[in-house]
Amino acid sequence: MKLKTEQLGAHLQKGLSPFYIISGDEPLLVEETCHQIRLAAKKYGIEERELLHAEAGFDWTQLLDETNAMSLFASRRLLEVRIPNGKPSDKGKALLEVVSNPNPDNVVLIVTPRLDAATQKTKWFKAIESAGAFIAIWPIDRNQLPGWLQRRIQAAGMSASQDAVALFAQRIEGNLLAGIQEIEKMRMMGTQQISAELVEEVTADSARYDAFSLADSCLLGNIGDASRILSHLKAEGHEAIMILGALLRKIRQLISLQAYGPQRLTEGFKSQNIWPKQQPPFKSALSRLSQAELFECLQTAEQIDRAIKGDGNDPWLLLSRLTELLTGVRMLAS
Repeated sequence: MKLKTEQLGAHLQKGLSPFYIISGDEPLLVEETCHQIRLAAKKYGIEERELLHAEAGFDWTQLLDETNAMSLFASRRLLEVRIPNGKPSDKGKALLEVVSNPNPDNVVLIVTPRLDAATQKTKWFKAIESAGAFIAIWPIDRNQLPGWLQRRIQAAGMSASQDAVALFAQRIEGNLLAGIQEIEKMRMMGTQQISAELVEEVTADSARYDAFSLADSCLLGNIGDASRILSHLKAEGHEAIMILGALLRKIRQLISLQAYGPQRLTEGFKSQNIWPKQQPPFKSALSRLSQAELFECLQTAEQIDRAIKGDGNDPWLLLSRLTELLTGVRMLAS
């Protein structure tokens, strides 16, 4: 079945489906939706979570083994499968087998980027959608952003004037992670009523050094600025996962835009909800980076994700490498 994000809460109140597909390109909204399902799983007694990264070279028999394995610590498990390109390398055979022979002790959560129409017609997708729930995460467009910010502000225990919300939406330009960070900053300041003047002050303070200015510097090919901003963010104690989310969103948008080609780029910008003021960095990156280089960036982002989760590598060193790849340093040096 298809579920809208606003329907998920009521659905989870009634119980868990055996399968979920969460699909979208907005990291914050995708992660929040996954977290909602994880919390519900705990509520229903599922304490153990297994995370599988189904990237290039992934052995899909591992999923089958995990599905059939007995847990030593819990009677029920949440199996979370992240497919970075949204397309199982075995054409979904393993997923079809999992759906055909479900383990009633498991809930399977599949997380992908936004799935195109062709993928949604595949056998594996239709089987999972029929046996479970599919939730498509759509970007917040320009008209929806003020209302989204207002709801987030209220949820944080604050209120804001209409002028403040309008200015806030203008300042973050669709970057939801930046919006959440600024709301939390104002909450920590003890703010109750957010004014336009406060929004002006807070957003001006962080405009120079944040994850999104880092991403724009990378897209513009400015390795000097990108390196300085990354060093500042690390020194200030920013979380690597937030920085990765901002960079990964840009990478996925670039890959999608590249598929449109130069003649249909305007259509591509519209489909990705990229506003005119945000387009110059993308145009710069598209003129500089090939498809192979963008997929190398995507693979590096996957390595960073594993490093953040504790595989032993230094995520900050890999983030530095990713900024070099996005700015084209390797290409210029070769």
